Amino acid sequence: MNKENRLIESFTTVGGVLLLFGAAVMITGWEYAPYLYLAGSFLFAVGQFADRYDGTDRIIRRLRAQQVTGACFLLITAALMFADGLHERILADLSMGADLRTFLLALTRRNNWIVTLCIGAVFELYSSFRLDSRSKESGDNK
Repeated sequence: MNKENRLIESFTTVGGVLLLFGAAVMITGWEYAPYLYLAGSFLFAVGQFADRYDGTDRIIRRLRAQQVTGACFLLITAALMFADGLHERILADLSMGADLRTFLLALTRRNNWIVTLCIGAVFELYSSFRLDSRSKESGDNK
């Protein structure tokens, strides 16, 4: 394992731990939980984006694309965690148009971040297990 692979693996591992801790603490209402989750999602996404597959196996390429998609959902989750505070401001602002206000209130409703977190987790979990078994089947190191 070369130095670049170890760095990618450490980014993914540290990011995953911060993701898990940030999401668990967010439920308690700790005010710094979104920042912790944001740092974790950023590190995890950097690890996922940097980990490339240059082989020709179409199944592994698809699974890698699913992992990157899952990382994008985890980044969206971080943005939605910060939207909780925005919800109250939109609720108090009566000056904007009714249609826009309704749309923004629905978008920033509390706990929307749980939906994107679940979608990202399913993508990551499924693709990681399938990648491991597919790599063993094809004899690939990835």
